[in-house]
Amino acid sequence: MKVRTIHSADEANELISLATRSATKALAQVSELAGTDALSALWSMKVRPVGCDPLDADTPLNLIEQLNQTFTYIASARAVKVLLSLHPEIAPFTLNLGTSPGSDIESKRGVGLAAEVFAAVIPSNNKKLTRDIDKVAAVTGVGLKYVFFMCPGYDEGRQPKWERPGIFVWSVEAEA
Repeated sequence: MKVRTIHSADEANELISLATRSATKALAQVSELAGTDALSALWSMKVRPVGCDPLDADTPLNLIEQLNQTFTYIASARAVKVLLSLHPEIAPFTLNLGTSPGSDIESKRGVGLAAEVFAAVIPSNNKKLTRDIDKVAAVTGVGLKYVFFMCPGYDEGRQPKWERPGIFVWSVEAEA
């Protein structure tokens, strides 16, 4: 399980640095596929350990999983930086990355917080935004509830058109 406790923006930035290192290694591994049959290269990216774990460049992973995890982790790091600026009194924040149980971001301090985070092409892709709003709405015992997304074409900041009572929806920077 990948659980991280984040106390500061510097610690959030370290997650982004780890993902960047892994991306650099994966790109080098993908370039080694140049000159192979196109379908074989794509198949290798899907099923073979052409990539690596976004938080540990020494742990092999298929490239598709690395892509999905990398940008969710980056979105989580950016979201926690927003939370640190809005709610420093309830830091630290726990990031439940990957398949770790619980909300994607949590705080047990003060009124408590639960947040879901995703990265996608558009917020409605696979009804992800609606599902995450429903998921965070079902969390009990916390006073603050958020859904963060990272999608191209959305200004960074609050997105009130999708909010429900007691649930804040935010877009985080979508550039790599």
